[in-house]
Amino acid sequence: MVLEIVGTRFLAKYFGTSYYVWVNQIGLVMVALALGYYWGGILADRWRKLGKLAWLLAPAGIFTFYIPHFADRLINLVSTPLNQPLTPFRQVLDPVLGSAVVFLLPCIMLAMLSPYVTQICARNLSQVGRASGLIFAASTVGSIAGVFISGYFLLQTATLTTIFYVTGGAIMLLAAACVALNGWLQPPEVPATPLPPHLHD
Repeated sequence: MVLEIVGTRFLAKYFGTSYYVWVNQIGLVMVALALGYYWGGILADRWRKLGKLAWLLAPAGIFTFYIPHFADRLINLVSTPLNQPLTPFRQVLDPVLGSAVVFLLPCIMLAMLSPYVTQICARNLSQVGRASGLIFAASTVGSIAGVFISGYFLLQTATLTTIFYVTGGAIMLLAAACVALNGWLQPPEVPATPLPPHLHD
């Protein structure tokens, strides 16, 4: 949510503050959540280790940290050149593309956390509902905090560059935490299914 709220302010210098920018940024984050939840679930079933998530979070943190340094070039690549008229279609499309090239990747990576941690925390099938409810509740509380912290504190007291530095650094610390907690948060081994009596030797 920090990237969503701060990202809208960041994109304003390229595309203005029209409702197109807000709608596109919110929609893009929803797309990132859907993709992240799906891919996170697949990788959680395949890897089943919290430490592996660091290989995804670390690049996301580095990417976020350096957004102020490369966003101009990426957005200019996908936006209407200044010497060309801005058509109504491009007025809608440019913010979508600009938001996607800057914010889609880190938002997908962060969305992958929820299903991945659910897989790690669910001790058995009877606890999947409880684990998923706890993880998504915590995720929602974090999103609420991100909205208010961004809107009422970060954007009022810090520059956008500083916010990206802090956010990227926090994501990289999260990657380090995944490595540190890898041996503690391990999914249980699934017991082997016993053979029917008539198949025993």
